[in-house]
Amino acid sequence: MSKKPKIVCVTGGKGGTGKTLVAVNLAVMFKNEGLNTLLIDGDVENPNTYLLLGGELKNPREVKFFKPEINEEKCTKCGLCAENCATHALLHINGAYPIPMLTVCSGCKLCFKICPTQAIEDEYKIIGKTFSAKFRGLSNIVGELKTGEARSAAVVEALLDELDEIIEENEDQYDMIVLDTAPGAHCDVELLINKADYVIPVTEPTKFGKLDLIRIIELIELLGKPHKAIINRSSLLGFKEEFLKELKDQGIDVLGDIPLDQDIVNSYCQGVPIVDKDSGFDPSGPGVAAFNQIFANLKEWIKKEEEGN
Repeated sequence: MSKKPKIVCVTGGKGGTGKTLVAVNLAVMFKNEGLNTLLIDGDVENPNTYLLLGGELKNPREVKFFKPEINEEKCTKCGLCAENCATHALLHINGAYPIPMLTVCSGCKLCFKICPTQAIEDEYKIIGKTFSAKFRGLSNIVGELKTGEARSAAVVEALLDELDEIIEENEDQYDMIVLDTAPGAHCDVELLINKADYVIPVTEPTKFGKLDLIRIIELIELLGKPHKAIINRSSLLGFKEEFLKELKDQGIDVLGDIPLDQDIVNSYCQGVPIVDKDSGFDPSGPGVAAFNQIFANLKEWIKKEEEGN
């Protein structure tokens, strides 16, 4: 009997907390246990999971986005399209042809569907690409928004469409899927969190980090997803114990913490995951030990959630 893969989403309320570092190393640790693992990079404006794996972007697939084209030979200048456009992406002046305002077009295609003379043609523009490759025995799919484009959510949707295709074709292909989101609490992040079974927000022990952690948790809870936080750079300025107490007082569960560690810095710069079996880093070092404890806690959490269901 086939079994759908478990999906873990790593996210964060602000940039620079180390969420991609966590996502990559968790995915590698699942792979180290013999699990077929897929890592999806949904930070489409700044994707770099492949860099932390020491790989290169391969197998590009274009992400297309609808843009309305007005066929003036068919258009009767009725203005129906502009009247019904929720984002006001079509400017219509009586007696003139509608003018598309592509920067605010949502791509919903309503204008195309309701035009009584079929004067709006189904055209597309390229807004980004997705890439797929395999590094260190780990499958990686990356989304990248084209420079100058603003529709990052459409690229994330393309990534999730690819994921749905993979699961539909063969539910047994992957045991674990790790999603890496952009920072923030916007629609790109919401799409990925909503796909997950378990959500791990990554923060740092600062006042700013705490406020952004609370913000992203509000979104996670709104979506009804179980979550536990990871504290990165936990030894920063000796604020760890006070910070953990503040999170406990807020009712925020913590999966573990990662101290400042030179091996982690080196692994990041070299594009070699610190927990990879062939990384060459000290397996007894504080960075590896922290990831091992987090991973053990994550497996226990997943086990309890499954037993609870």
